[in-house]
Amino acid sequence: MGSTKHRDETGEEGLVIDVLNAILEAAKERDHCTVFITEMYTFSGVREVAASWGMGVFKVAASGQDANVTHTQLSQVVGQAGFIRKSSRSMTVVVVSDDPAFLAAFAEWSFKGSLQVWSTRFLVLTRLPLNRLLHLRSTLAKTNSMLIILNHEPSPKCRVLVELPYSSGDSQPQKVAWWTPSRGLVPTFILPLFPDKLAKGPRLLVAHVTALVFKTKVVDDHDAPGGKQVIILSPRATLLETVSEAMNFTYDYVTPADRSWGVEQPDGSWTGMIGMSMREEVDISLGLFGITSTRAKVVDFTFPVDITYSRMIVGRGKPEVNPWSFLLPLGPCVWVAILTASLGVLAVMTMFPSCLQTQACHCTGLMVKASSCVRVLLQQDVSLVRTWWVWERVVLGVWMLTTVVLTRSYAGNLVSLLAVRYIPMPIQSLRDVVDNPVTFLVQKGSSQAYTIQVAESGVFHDISNLQKEGRFQIYDTPELTKNLDVKVRRGDHTLINLDELTKMMMAQDFSVTGKCDFYLAREEFLTSMLAMAGPKNSPLINAVSRRIVVMKE
Repeated sequence: MGSTKHRDETGEEGLVIDVLNAILEAAKERDHCTVFITEMYTFSGVREVAASWGMGVFKVAASGQDANVTHTQLSQVVGQAGFIRKSSRSMTVVVVSDDPAFLAAFAEWSFKGSLQVWSTRFLVLTRLPLNRLLHLRSTLAKTNSMLIILNHEPSPKCRVLVELPYSSGDSQPQKVAWWTPSRGLVPTFILPLFPDKLAKGPRLLVAHVTALVFKTKVVDDHDAPGGKQVIILSPRATLLETVSEAMNFTYDYVTPADRSWGVEQPDGSWTGMIGMSMREEVDISLGLFGITSTRAKVVDFTFPVDITYSRMIVGRGKPEVNPWSFLLPLGPCVWVAILTASLGVLAVMTMFPSCLQTQACHCTGLMVKASSCVRVLLQQDVSLVRTWWVWERVVLGVWMLTTVVLTRSYAGNLVSLLAVRYIPMPIQSLRDVVDNPVTFLVQKGSSQAYTIQVAESGVFHDISNLQKEGRFQIYDTPELTKNLDVKVRRGDHTLINLDELTKMMMAQDFSVTGKCDFYLAREEFLTSMLAMAGPKNSPLINAVSRRIVVMKE
């Protein structure tokens, strides 16, 4: 059915369907469904809209009703639309309304219902002028959306606009296309439909806590606050610099007041860099952050930059001599073998005469033979009586050769053990922390602290219970160097951190002191995916993720 026939049969509703048909077909996406949310039309001709996976129409009767009723109905509609989104590969949501309150309520509930994700396309069609839609600008800027404004004077005409993020307050939305009944949809070619909305050249705020293992320098920058810019010399900062060059934006660092990654408060708010991203005080938080389900509820993460694990750094003990080291060269198995061999030699010397002729059995007694075997083992002399036969002398000679090799080997190993001092390293696993009088240190707001504190069983739960004994402590980020230099160095504390950071801390301490006073425990645990974070539904996160994927590939 053609568009003219629609306008004749359904009037303005047909006109709206024609506009939507043209836009959706021009920006057609495979395997997607379309959902209409409106309080105006029934969309009887909705079957003509390009939607390969089907469509749905939700009508909210908002005119003349109480605002609470409208919010209730919208919450139900958004919930059903969210269910469709999870069941579809992609979805386009079309909102048609001339009521500013209705549009504002939809924007609020779509955010609460997790409908505002970057993979969902939004089309907002209204007859309201642009100056009455200022309350929607932030929502339109951070979503994959387009605004369609329908005018009837002097003739029907539509403008298709895109609100770009990080624009100045007096800037206007960019026109990407316009539509008339006679010419249809005409693109402007300035931007494509549903473009990559990250504006070129913005100056962004980046939350970052300078780890004490990284160096910084300050350079002059007239555009930066105070005329100075802090440059962080770390792999993470190099990653951000590479992304900024690829996306053509500049940035300034902002440090949270508590200098932490972020801790959830009893009232649901967050501190640190996570809190700044949650409140949209910054455009992105460098971190890097371990991705957890709790953090993912309040911020969005980029594609993982790295996958790593945590390890413990422990202070080395003082070199000492083990008073029981004389037992180390010969283990229990060796002692059993020596005793067995001694008894075997004695048995041969005792039982062998029974195989000889009777007149040849004039040999020594059992006590003499046993005494001879022991004396050979202890490297004492042996007196051979005239009644000893040649075979007895051969057996005793072989036993002498064996004991010489054994005693020389024992003596050499014993000298080595007594000459080299032994450095005790008892903490090699989390269970060793529980079983030894050691205090466990973990950084405030880190994913390790959260995992240990919420554990309900296992070794992490046992470590969390050490807090009752004062052996589980959480420290602030600025206290890292002090804790490492004082508490961990003296040996009664152990500190947990990401593997790369523990190695850097050990290397830097060796560069300063010239001594290796720490060691890394062998156990690796708490494998984490590390990523940058940003406000919910920020288009910047999606754009940064694509660059990270390219770099990793």
